[in-house]
Amino acid sequence: MKKSFTLLALSFLLAGSLNAAGTDHRTMLMKDMRTMLDAMEDIQRGGLYSSTEDMKAGIKKLQGTLKTLESEEIKFILPKDQVYAYKFAQKSAHMLRLYSDDMIVSIEAGRMDEALEDYNQLLKQCTSCHIRIRNW
Repeated sequence: MKKSFTLLALSFLLAGSLNAAGTDHRTMLMKDMRTMLDAMEDIQRGGLYSSTEDMKAGIKKLQGTLKTLESEEIKFILPKDQVYAYKFAQKSAHMLRLYSDDMIVSIEAGRMDEALEDYNQLLKQCTSCHIRIRNW
């Protein structure tokens, strides 16, 4: 009786720890997604109020979160029926990095119309990824 109870307790602990590992990855992704949202709001606010410093700070914040999407860990974060789409998430992260880098160049050159067009492209990448992958 004692052995079966111990075995049962160990199996619950193992199952819980495996589930917790998946939850930790998802928690990290959700935190990064909230940070990305904050970053996009900072960039937009900076553009509306002509604050290039706020825009740059938002871009830096956004780029700091891209490592999660660019890594192979995204395979463990996505739901089982969406794991195949990890390459799409990685490509979206790559495009976010390219557009945000271009946005910094545009801001520093004083071409705000181009910087805001880059913001529009960033927003399209976010929307595209959410439609395809984050529909869970």
